[in-house]
Amino acid sequence: MTETDLAANGAPVGATFRLEGLVQGIGVRPAIVRLASALALSGTVANNAVGVDIHVEGRPPDVSSFADRLLQSLPDAARVDAVHQAPSAITGAVGFHLLFAPGMDRPATPVPHDLAVCDACLAEVSDSADRREGYSFTSCTKCGPRYSIIRTMPYERRDTSMQPFALCERCSHEDVTPNDRRFHAQTSACGECGPQLRACDSQGNPQGDDADAIRAASKVIHSGGIVTLKGIGGYQLLCDATSGEAVRRLRNRKRRRSKPLPVMLEEQALVSPPPPELDAFNSPANPIVLVPDDCVPGLAPGVATGLDTVGIMRPTTPLHRQLLQQAQRPLVATSGNVEGEPLAYINAAAHQELSPVADLLLHHDREIVRPIDDSVVRIIAGREVTIRAGRGIAPLPLKLHCDGQLLAIGGHQKVALALSNGEQCVLGPHIGNLDTAPARQRFEEQTRQLMQLYGCRPERIVRDLHPDYFTTRWAAEQGTEQLAVQHHHAHVVAGMLEHGWLDRTVLGVAFDGTGYGTDGTIWGGEFLVATAGRFHRAASLRQFVLPGGEQAVRQPWRIAVALVADACGRDRAAQLFKAKIPEEQLQSTIDVAARGLGAQTSSMGRLFDGAAALILGLTDASFEGEPAMQLEAASDPEADGTYELTIDDSTTMLRIDWRPMIQQILRDREAGIPTGTMATRFHRAVATAVSGIAARFPQSPVVPSGGCFQNRVLSEMLAAMLEGHPQPVGWPGRIPPNDGGLAAGQLAIAAARLADANNSERPR
Repeated sequence: MTETDLAANGAPVGATFRLEGLVQGIGVRPAIVRLASALALSGTVANNAVGVDIHVEGRPPDVSSFADRLLQSLPDAARVDAVHQAPSAITGAVGFHLLFAPGMDRPATPVPHDLAVCDACLAEVSDSADRREGYSFTSCTKCGPRYSIIRTMPYERRDTSMQPFALCERCSHEDVTPNDRRFHAQTSACGECGPQLRACDSQGNPQGDDADAIRAASKVIHSGGIVTLKGIGGYQLLCDATSGEAVRRLRNRKRRRSKPLPVMLEEQALVSPPPPELDAFNSPANPIVLVPDDCVPGLAPGVATGLDTVGIMRPTTPLHRQLLQQAQRPLVATSGNVEGEPLAYINAAAHQELSPVADLLLHHDREIVRPIDDSVVRIIAGREVTIRAGRGIAPLPLKLHCDGQLLAIGGHQKVALALSNGEQCVLGPHIGNLDTAPARQRFEEQTRQLMQLYGCRPERIVRDLHPDYFTTRWAAEQGTEQLAVQHHHAHVVAGMLEHGWLDRTVLGVAFDGTGYGTDGTIWGGEFLVATAGRFHRAASLRQFVLPGGEQAVRQPWRIAVALVADACGRDRAAQLFKAKIPEEQLQSTIDVAARGLGAQTSSMGRLFDGAAALILGLTDASFEGEPAMQLEAASDPEADGTYELTIDDSTTMLRIDWRPMIQQILRDREAGIPTGTMATRFHRAVATAVSGIAARFPQSPVVPSGGCFQNRVLSEMLAAMLEGHPQPVGWPGRIPPNDGGLAAGQLAIAAARLADANNSERPR
């Protein structure tokens, strides 16, 4: 009798399935065990280097039903990129079993993300009849830490920082019960067998454990004090977000003068939040979401000074939820560091670094293996745009084929890494700015960690073109072949990668604060006709002087003076800030600008800074981008009119001339036009200029990129103007448009150039 005849008579058949994608660490294997058991199938399921392997055997209709129901049975957080199915031999297996997988040298499956606590776990923590009542580390297959506790892939408890916590009898029973929510949940624990919370004051004196520790923290918050808390990926600093004095105290101790502070709250504290923002707020990734400030009434003005938005997030863990419930008010929840230093994540070091800042410290004994900061997102032109890729979003798998192993290291600000291990490509989590020695040490540490996790042994390091970046010097010290990539080309290609356009020629619009150009000047207002491997500069902003170089970024009045001196003459420039700037300093700045002695730039970000100084009267900025953010916040959506940015096409490369606009801004100032109207006219002028350039390239998709396109007013004005463009527009999305996405573009450029080189070397 043939095998087909046996099958027709109901004899057992076997089948294998391989799932590729985000299928580890989110309850996929337990879901498969439940499905197979319900169908009375025998076999196994195990993690592997590319995803999950399944073997089933049983009656033909049951195996067929398993195949039909497989994808529908998986958790919502699963993302299956491919399913491979094949017949297999019968092994005589008895029962269906979940197998442990060996360690992986170069994993091809995505690393699971840290996820916010789910509703089911929160319900247990709040239930006085539940054995996990009040337990701060409650989690299940749908929530809890993942990336931050993983030592090696695949994701198994034995290879995480949960390994030291042996399961108690009741947790062990849950772990082996297929219908239990914690069936093979790698972070499962309870108050009897899991991590423990303890509190101490800034001198290290114990202030209670577990519930007593939470009560002590609540008392400090109620009194206007500051608490530091060990979260999933690092420490956080918390205080009463409704207390002006508490916020001022936190800013002074953290040395964060005016950069906005995120707020943690429950959904019921929000007033009429827009639906897209609410969806992001409630997502398992649990990012900080920028919302209109009127959605969160009662906050202290110092939370987001001069802005019309505030960053909000819901409780990440049961510990956060319990603190919020006891505080009964929104809490500032900002990164646990002093401004400019890396995120604290190791208990002893965190106590040393943060005890001068915090009045009470909440530690626990679960090790954070890989530090990761909170993600930040914003809804722009109907899309969720990642501003910072951190917890819940990174590591971000990239749809990119790359021959060989590469490491891309970004630039100098908002640094994140990207790599290819020959099996997959990913964008790593936000590391930050590399201005200080500790920040640079963290960069080196996280580079080693990310390469170890993915088994990446880079054959080439991809870096920015800038000769003076720390990352450039670091790359030169590694003894590995380097590939230098122009900054704005990397921005544009990151946008192309986002939309799967690496095989197309696009018009990239790269607007940001700074980037080293191929001519040795500072670019930042660029229109590039680009492929994944090459580009040429089709248009750019007319250059202007940055008097004082980097000092002009901190003192935008210098940029304003330079712009006015060029557009209207030095006498007009001298009148602008004479009431605010000492005469000698003002005149020396005008001299530098008039003689063209400072660094030359075509940066749109710096033009925003200069316009903010002219329109709003700003003289200083405590962080990069602050003037532009305040200019956006000042915009009046009801205002009409625009300014003139002319397009000079007298040379091969088009130039956008800003001088008429500066003259018009000064006329509006003299006429007493409201600042909101002037801010809107500035944004509309920039959007109109971009639309005008795009109209000259009707065959090219448009890819807006760079930090300026985090600006919602600019982006949404431009989106409306480009609705009639013959080609699609590739707006930013999961890959940050700022320098946090730079490494993704670098990696894609390197992959394209290497592919071109390999193709040219093949015999024809």
